[in-house]
Amino acid sequence: MQTECSTTLRESVSGEYLESENGRKHDHSTGAAGSLWQRFLRHPLMVIALFEFKESVRNRWLILYGAAFLIFGNLILFLSGENDVRAASSLLSLMLLLGPLFSLMFGSISFTDSLGFVELLAAQPIRRSDIYLGKLLGLGTGLSLSFMLGMGTGVLMRQGFSGSVLLLLVPGALLTFASVALSFLAANLSRRREVVFGMVLAVWFYLFVLHDLLIFGMVTLLGSYPLKVPLMIMVALNPIDLIRVLVALRLDMSAMMGYSASLFQDFFGGWTGILVGATLMAAWIGVPVYAGLHLFQRRNL
Repeated sequence: MQTECSTTLRESVSGEYLESENGRKHDHSTGAAGSLWQRFLRHPLMVIALFEFKESVRNRWLILYGAAFLIFGNLILFLSGENDVRAASSLLSLMLLLGPLFSLMFGSISFTDSLGFVELLAAQPIRRSDIYLGKLLGLGTGLSLSFMLGMGTGVLMRQGFSGSVLLLLVPGALLTFASVALSFLAANLSRRREVVFGMVLAVWFYLFVLHDLLIFGMVTLLGSYPLKVPLMIMVALNPIDLIRVLVALRLDMSAMMGYSASLFQDFFGGWTGILVGATLMAAWIGVPVYAGLHLFQRRNL
């Protein structure tokens, strides 16, 4: 299987567009095949990303992942009745529980299981950055598509174009990419699969469970002290909390979503808080990607 995949990628990458190790481009512009769009699609990063995307969407676990959002989303919408805000709050809780956990686990499994394939690619005239970013882009897109189709189809079936509920899709996709970036980073910190799994489960446990307990403990024990700045920093250190805050501010339900969302509302206001939260979410994607790429480029394959 890996040899077959490597042959396919070699045939796709070579011939029209290759990037050498020093990053200089060789342009073969001959008619339509030399168009900018075709050159873009033939770039090694995009070839790997498209291949990874096709492989991921055919995976039965991704199909089950999307089906879980479809089934549980329909159930939540049925029980919520006509209350869009309550439905969005319940769907948000489902997304924050299932999305990061599955993306962290699936991302780490995908990367560790494909190391032999990565070694074959690394032996070709393809930059390691193209391999790493292509795999991350393809897998993240596949996971995001599975989530958005599952959640979005459930919403359309039950409520039609419900704006408050459909607004969950973009934050969910951002959280998926952040989770995949963290899983790839963990996969480059150790060669042992069980250690990688332990790390991603520990990350999920901290982000979903322990972090909120720490905030609750700080507010309970140190409530008489000025805690706005320390708590804002803690919220910034948790992508799950950031997504909860962004959705709460956008749907004007900060009072329903806990102390951190109310804190953002008071400290920044509506749109300013959304902009700050989105910037921090972009950092949660960019920093792990940069750190993981740095480790991967120095990894002895």
